[in-house]
Amino acid sequence: MHNPFADAPTPSLADFVSQGWDRHAGSAREVAAGLQARASAMVADGDAAGAIGLAEHIWLSHLNEPSGLEAFVRSLPDALATAEPTAAALQRTHWVLALLSGRTPPPTAEALRWRGMQGLWAVWAATGRAAQSAAMLRHEAPQALAHPEAAARRALAATCNNLAAELQEGPRGDAEVDALMLLAATDAARLWRSAGTWVHAERAEYRLSRCHAVLGQGDQALVHAQACLAGIDAHADQPEADAFERFFAHEALAWAQQARSDKAALAAQRMRMQQLRDEVVDEGLQRWCDEALATLAAA
Repeated sequence: MHNPFADAPTPSLADFVSQGWDRHAGSAREVAAGLQARASAMVADGDAAGAIGLAEHIWLSHLNEPSGLEAFVRSLPDALATAEPTAAALQRTHWVLALLSGRTPPPTAEALRWRGMQGLWAVWAATGRAAQSAAMLRHEAPQALAHPEAAARRALAATCNNLAAELQEGPRGDAEVDALMLLAATDAARLWRSAGTWVHAERAEYRLSRCHAVLGQGDQALVHAQACLAGIDAHADQPEADAFERFFAHEALAWAQQARSDKAALAAQRMRMQQLRDEVVDEGLQRWCDEALATLAAA
């Protein structure tokens, strides 16, 4: 199999991790192999901490292979487990791996546990344990909402948002996975309203809308898509309320109208998306818009 990372000079670990995040969705196996090859030479710094986070995400959320992550962790130098830049990342990873293997997990701070639950629940959802994930989330979300530190609340907010996105983009047909997806998206919105910015909050409404739409729940999807756009309109004087941000609010509206089988409204939203795409100047962001338009046209 062709390895896209083999075509360029060997990047630094920081560059490899950055490129890995960009490419991992379509090249998870190759990125995992690259991380494994670099594991034994890593030093205790922020780049290694980033590599551990990428490894956890790829092996659990994309490959659903805890054993691969275990092998990667075993290959890391022992010093990374106690050095400040990497200790927290490894503590989180050890906590997740213990639960996945049935071992008693080590004591771990709430924020680390909540961030690590993304990989845990992704594996459980892929192995018929989505209902167990949902039960755990129902237990953890109230604790996070009551936590005095916004950073801790944001940890579970990010986990819920990312899990909902992964499940939304995955296969349909499992009612328990669908229920977990909606629960995660709902709790992400609650947590981001509690601890995030207005951009976090409106993007959480976007995710909720997309999750309802993918289940054919058009009316619910429309409510949350409208809330997403309203959040942008309420901050129209802010630089973040730009054409790119509005493009995806209208994308949510388009998917909602498709789920409602309203062809005229869908066509109007697609036209508005194209207008906004033409206002986006960044080429990388333009590609995101083009991919969204193409996916909608092919649906």
